[in-house]
Amino acid sequence: MITGDIKEAIRDLNLIVPHETFYMLENFLMETMSYRKITDACHPAMANVINHFGKYASKSRWITLACPKEHMHVLHLILHAPTTADMLYLTTGGVTCFYPQWMHQQISIRSHTGDLVPWDNKLGCAGEFHSNLKVESGMGFLQGPCGNHCPTLWHHVSHKHLRQSVDWDVTDSVTHTFHDIDVEWRLNTYCSNSACRFHRRIMASNLENSGATNRADVKYIPQEIKCRKPRFSQLCQGVFYGVACYRPFLVPIPVIDGVKNATLDNLYVNYWVKQRDFNALTSTRQHLRHTFMSLPHFKYKLDGLYTVYFESPDNNSTTNRLLEHMARMSGMSTSIKGSVLVVKQALSTDLPVINMDKDDMLLANMMLSCALHYGNV
Repeated sequence: MITGDIKEAIRDLNLIVPHETFYMLENFLMETMSYRKITDACHPAMANVINHFGKYASKSRWITLACPKEHMHVLHLILHAPTTADMLYLTTGGVTCFYPQWMHQQISIRSHTGDLVPWDNKLGCAGEFHSNLKVESGMGFLQGPCGNHCPTLWHHVSHKHLRQSVDWDVTDSVTHTFHDIDVEWRLNTYCSNSACRFHRRIMASNLENSGATNRADVKYIPQEIKCRKPRFSQLCQGVFYGVACYRPFLVPIPVIDGVKNATLDNLYVNYWVKQRDFNALTSTRQHLRHTFMSLPHFKYKLDGLYTVYFESPDNNSTTNRLLEHMARMSGMSTSIKGSVLVVKQALSTDLPVINMDKDDMLLANMMLSCALHYGNV
């Protein structure tokens, strides 16, 4: 349908629905459409993102129905597909495919999920033979560096150059799927292209951290960031409030590789606050931060935008001692779990992330104390 080379009638259908509507659609298939359920076991390569699954049959037709884990968007499931050619979906209003530049060249790149597909249990385009679609195991076919196409680099669904949509009903546009949706993804946890600066042989020498807690981490992690290969092209400075620290510290924060302008979405904050698992392929993080324009409950306007990054509740259950102490000094208590990181943006048109200094750290201390006192965090 996307490449215009369909030669066979399409008889099977794969449906993905939000978590709360799975059983309603399943009842429709079985009671209204008279399909019978064959199995509720999903492919093992997709088990970590699927909450409910069913395969249904009626005569020679098959339908699969799946919903992602609770609190996951359907795009999490789509972006866990085994190859880039499988990262497409239709709604009643249109169709969207990811990595359209490769789709138009009839090339499909295998993802981390595709690496988990065994030869005797195929899934999507992974491991299959296609006369009109070439499935590549990595980016070596480029015969040069991957650049911004490296499978290890993170992207946000708001990046329009990585997807292409066609609408046939503008009143129910498929692009509505991406409105106010916070989903990040990457194709793989490693790169096998020997010409890429992020090749797994190079990256294997790095000991990338995932979250910090104490003074020893504050001493060690900056050295880890400094010695990382390849070198980070950009660093900014923020303030770290460790879960087991006795005071805040100014710390370096790397900017994600391949990015020119640092924004809140493309900082490697995971060195300091664990917001996603080390081996994650998709992530939702925007709800784990809060931006302040002024001191909470006061009319004093700050000299920039101060954003607080929190750790994912799933990754840390320890109360932050430093913030607990700051809260007690203001006559309150806090139940904030995990470490906290603060970054600053300039009040200009593009809101660039800028370095914080000791004066900014004092202002951040005051901001957090007010926020803790009035319950704004």
